[in-house]
Amino acid sequence: MENRALLAFILSLLIFIGWGYFLSVVQPPPKERIKPPARESQISGETAQPSASPEPQAALTAPGAASTMETAPPAPRFAGTEKKIKVTTGLATFVVSNQGATIEDILLKKYPEKNGEATNLVHKVKGAKAPLTLEASVPEVSEILREAYYEASADSLDLSESNPSAKLTLRLKHESGLEAFREFTFHYNQYIVDVRTEVNAPAFAGQNVRYMSLWGPGLGGETDGSQMFIHTGPTVFVNNDRLEIKEDDVVDVVRHQGDLEWVAFQNKYFAAALVPGQGVKAGAVKKENGSLYVGMEFESVQSSASASFSLYAGTKELLVLESMGHKLVRLIDYGWLGNKFAFLVKPLLRVLQYFYDKTANYGWSIIVLTFIIKLVFFPLTHKSFKSMKGMQKIQPYVKVIQERNKNDRQKMNEELIELYKKHRVNPLGGCLPMLLQIPVFISLYHALFFSIELRGAPFLWWIKDLSSSDPYYITPILMGATMFLQQKMTPSVGDPVQQKIMLFLPVVFTFMFISFPAGLVIYWTVNNILTIAQQYYIYKLTKD
Repeated sequence: MENRALLAFILSLLIFIGWGYFLSVVQPPPKERIKPPARESQISGETAQPSASPEPQAALTAPGAASTMETAPPAPRFAGTEKKIKVTTGLATFVVSNQGATIEDILLKKYPEKNGEATNLVHKVKGAKAPLTLEASVPEVSEILREAYYEASADSLDLSESNPSAKLTLRLKHESGLEAFREFTFHYNQYIVDVRTEVNAPAFAGQNVRYMSLWGPGLGGETDGSQMFIHTGPTVFVNNDRLEIKEDDVVDVVRHQGDLEWVAFQNKYFAAALVPGQGVKAGAVKKENGSLYVGMEFESVQSSASASFSLYAGTKELLVLESMGHKLVRLIDYGWLGNKFAFLVKPLLRVLQYFYDKTANYGWSIIVLTFIIKLVFFPLTHKSFKSMKGMQKIQPYVKVIQERNKNDRQKMNEELIELYKKHRVNPLGGCLPMLLQIPVFISLYHALFFSIELRGAPFLWWIKDLSSSDPYYITPILMGATMFLQQKMTPSVGDPVQQKIMLFLPVVFTFMFISFPAGLVIYWTVNNILTIAQQYYIYKLTKD
């Protein structure tokens, strides 16, 4: 009975990891919470080369007039010079374009790509709209807001402890009478940008023009191709419910109203979330020309419209997101199973971070954490191994009883129960302590697998990135060897077929772990080594 339970446990674990493997094949923290824009400061960038042949901007006419836009092809529709305004905040470098008052780049030097360049959270697609593009339900208004060159208040900005926040304003006065104003407030050592937008389109005073500020298309940030259990794409947190939006669910625009906390794009390690402020009527997910965007929607009253929101564009670090408020911590997704044990995942991540602060190496932090977990569960594991040792001793008697009563199952069970009582052995004693450890194992598995803290974190010699697989397969092979040794040391209480299955499992696990993050493999290997030491102590050195 115990052997069947143990076999079921191992097979269930194998299915859990195997399913994850199958899915992978087929498919310093801020100190302030997000807050509305408040203070004003000065800013300074680079100026791009002027566009060719400037031409007076087109006139905008009200609906029903003889024409809507006056153009003079083939000259450019909008006059002006593109200016790229560079803003460094410590954690990130933002590049803002005065054409359309949009964001061109968000560079995170702390998290380089494999080619060594800073991660850019702006995913650039030819012909697609830039992040924070402002558009309207009236095409003529949209074109002006998107294509016109705004007047920037400065050329660049370098934030510091002595200059912790500053504003960049961009103004547009179009000859049609349309006016637009955008204000970006940046904060030192934060991933937050507060955005305030005002639009006045007097030619459409009789309409309730809808406006939308969009993030997209998609999100940059290399994710090493491993998206196990991860939703990559639009995510909405509304009415205390986290909604993962699939591309097939969006035809044109899907609006979300109610108690809206944020709409976001996310992948395994990074996120860009829009947090609504004053004037925002709804969050939205939009599909256009095959690309997905998320946005904040607001409306005009008479001819004027205004709205505020905050953009969080950065990493999915637990402590950082918790400090931001607005339930941004729900951006972190540990997968369907991992989310069930999130109450354990988060404390484990905090402990891991604590030891990293002491060791300055996540590899050693994982090893220390493994020792502590093993120490906590030492009594349970000790009891489990002693129970298995006891079962091994009475195994000959079990076989005699089974053979003698093979045609009378009730009597066989009665005699087995008496045998267990006589020798003070619990047939489930070896399995139940292991089952109690499963939640912790699952939690630590997800904490290590999904944690951005391990991204790019080196350990020893050949392991340059604990979030990536071991390039030379050394740790998976060592893990398989320790697992095989552990199986050989475990008392054999089953039939030969079951014993062969047990010995074959290390081979299967080794091949599975080849593609797993090195940090996770290190945990499992160290755990196996400690288990072997405990087994040796119980089976070889104790007499009871």
